[in-house]
Amino acid sequence: MHNPNNWKTYELIDFGEGRKLERFGDIIVDRPEPSALGKKSDVSNWINAQFRFNEEKGQKGTWDSAIRPFDINYQLHEQNFRFHLKQTAFKHLGIFPEQAINWEFIADHCTRFRKSNIEPKVLNLFAYTGAASLVASRFGASVTHVDSSKTIVNWARDNAVLNDISNIRWIVEDARKFVERCIKRDEKYHGVILDPPIFGMVPKGKNWKLNSDLKPLLENILKILMPENHFLILNTYSPQLPLHKLKADLNSIPSFTGNYEASTLGLKSLTGKDLELGNLIRISQLQNNY
Repeated sequence: MHNPNNWKTYELIDFGEGRKLERFGDIIVDRPEPSALGKKSDVSNWINAQFRFNEEKGQKGTWDSAIRPFDINYQLHEQNFRFHLKQTAFKHLGIFPEQAINWEFIADHCTRFRKSNIEPKVLNLFAYTGAASLVASRFGASVTHVDSSKTIVNWARDNAVLNDISNIRWIVEDARKFVERCIKRDEKYHGVILDPPIFGMVPKGKNWKLNSDLKPLLENILKILMPENHFLILNTYSPQLPLHKLKADLNSIPSFTGNYEASTLGLKSLTGKDLELGNLIRISQLQNNY
């Protein structure tokens, strides 16, 4: 399991009984987490939670009190990033801290491309509030950021402004349609990042369902990767798609290379426990000893 270890403004304090206790900056939050199994390590810590999310139906719910929007920082290879956080109706605040391990992967690969005088083109699908897009851009990539929600894309734009980044291409579109257009235009990328939801509403289109739509999307993504030098990052958070099934689906794609990393994302709590938070697939194919 991959655990990011250089967060200073975030901590997973404890988890258990379907919830996790976290610190974002100076704010302590108690949120639902389906994978938070077992007992809480220290119940006394939980009384310090300032904000609690109460889930109601379909993962939607309400916060017991309002948090004023705020920013947190993340340091990556002497580069400082700022992310704007706020409450949503789906328990999220605008960042997935476990993804920091992938930001390091992105930064490393973009740097290696640049050292070989290649300007990497990176496509971020289901791109949410843009952390991966910002990292890729800051480390020298030409970035296309795609999400079907205009509200979320605007949030990502705000994060780009917060970081003085102005060269990202912003696309409000269904990821499947965008990739299909790339194939028709023979548009290829050195890196593709995707973190698809279990289910997604698509305006004026077919709703996204992970179990049925991921495999055909991956088949198309393989057609737009640069043939010799590329990377791919895939995360899935569905309990209906365990790692062994995800690997079986990938291995059944004829054009999918068998040379990939299959692991899980997670976070280590201050109490020393590991919280698994999703599947992780990464491909890295770099020629010329990058």
